[in-house]
Amino acid sequence: MIPQRESIFRLLSDEDTDTAELVERQLITRGAEVLPDLRELLLNASGRIERRLKETIFQIERGISIRKVCTICGGFGEESDLEEAAWEIAAALFPGEDFSSARRNLDAWGTELRRRLPEAMDVDEQHEILGDFLGKELKFSGNEDDYYAMENSILPKVIDSRFGNPISLTIVYMLVARRAGLKVSGVGLPGHFIARMEHVFFDPFHGGRRMHLDECRRLLESQDIELQPHHLLPFPQRAMLLRVLNNIRHIANEDCDHESQDAVQSWLDALRHGVK
Repeated sequence: MIPQRESIFRLLSDEDTDTAELVERQLITRGAEVLPDLRELLLNASGRIERRLKETIFQIERGISIRKVCTICGGFGEESDLEEAAWEIAAALFPGEDFSSARRNLDAWGTELRRRLPEAMDVDEQHEILGDFLGKELKFSGNEDDYYAMENSILPKVIDSRFGNPISLTIVYMLVARRAGLKVSGVGLPGHFIARMEHVFFDPFHGGRRMHLDECRRLLESQDIELQPHHLLPFPQRAMLLRVLNNIRHIANEDCDHESQDAVQSWLDALRHGVK
């Protein structure tokens, strides 16, 4: 065994909990540089040492991901990639999880949607095929039974479960459509987030069904708000990321998840003080 690994193994094996915890904190401070050693040690570890190694690796990976999201948020502008931010947020909040199958699903769905879109099709027909595919066939819809679950705001969790909240489901529609060569935008109506393709408005939370302007107007009138043209404009990418992070912060606050609270607050600070 390499001397450094032997030393780490011996110290983490110490029956004195205070000693082992001190070593864990020191390793976490060193961060990425010790990950190869820890992962190598984990291959042959068991019992108490295995648990300590896993927790240390978990905390290091979480810290790396949190800092990466901070960097993304600090430089996030209107030409930035919301999808990249969504994957990194998931990696930070669920460190160690493998999201490769969710990525493959997005790519496969985009390829299949493109195959179903004949040439010279108008936007009304494009929306019908998109809504039928994601809403009816794949059954993406709003999680009304557990609306405030953290998973409803996390892209790969939404992809896997087919349940989400209005903005996360809109993002799924945007990403699948983009892979098929279509442009879907978010629309931040007061009280509800929906999507649009040119003049066609639709509701990913309710299976992608089409919403006509009269319905949008009634939705706002129920809140004593008069529908204005700016309510229907495509929502900026940066504003969408801000709303996603605010949703996650609210859920973390409700769950008393202090680690996630601190992480999301650092991302919000970076986003607000970064690129304008």
